[in-house]
Amino acid sequence: MIALCYTQTKVYSADTYIGIRIPNIIYKMKKLAILTMLLFSVLLLFGQAVNEPKERSIGVNYFGELGFNPGLEIDYGMNLLKKEKERKKRVMVSQLNLRPSIAYYHYSHYSNNVLISMKLNYQVKFVNKENNKYLFIEPFMRIGYLRYFLVGDVFETKNNVLEKVRFAGSNSFVLGGAFDLGGYISKRYDWLLGFDYYAESTEDRLILHRFAAKLGTRIKLNIK
Repeated sequence: MIALCYTQTKVYSADTYIGIRIPNIIYKMKKLAILTMLLFSVLLLFGQAVNEPKERSIGVNYFGELGFNPGLEIDYGMNLLKKEKERKKRVMVSQLNLRPSIAYYHYSHYSNNVLISMKLNYQVKFVNKENNKYLFIEPFMRIGYLRYFLVGDVFETKNNVLEKVRFAGSNSFVLGGAFDLGGYISKRYDWLLGFDYYAESTEDRLILHRFAAKLGTRIKLNIK
């Protein structure tokens, strides 16, 4: 493994992303806003547990940052609001859903990354009346916490002694969103294809822009 050394500064690999420095007060305000939204989401989760939501599902997706840095995302969906509108040949179903999520992805020779987030999505589903098959589109917003674990050994100097740093890495807050597309496979399974964007606010007051592609399935839990 390659040893990386630094003196009273953090070590970061050469990366292709461009960072834009922001004032310290803006960074603190962003952290406060994200923490407040996460707390509000947790309260909504407890409310849903009590009220027994009508629809629940688990999503399992390939999560590729920039499409090619491989990873996996697992999320859990709960319906908050639902509205149906009937037409001649189909039913249009609109839903507001909450989806807590955990994702892992890997940068070769650089880092292992864990993203814990909360997604709020608005799903519009078009259901065929004849066979009950459907397609849906789902724009969403995401807020969360991202942790990097650097690959390889990292060292620092303390009192002129070189010491190994355990669990070396960094922490970031993320805010973003995009959209998913999906549809009917069977009574229990849906297919899902998605695109994800999120802005990452790092400990060094940088804003990094991340893009991910998703491909996976959703498993409906309350199907009889």
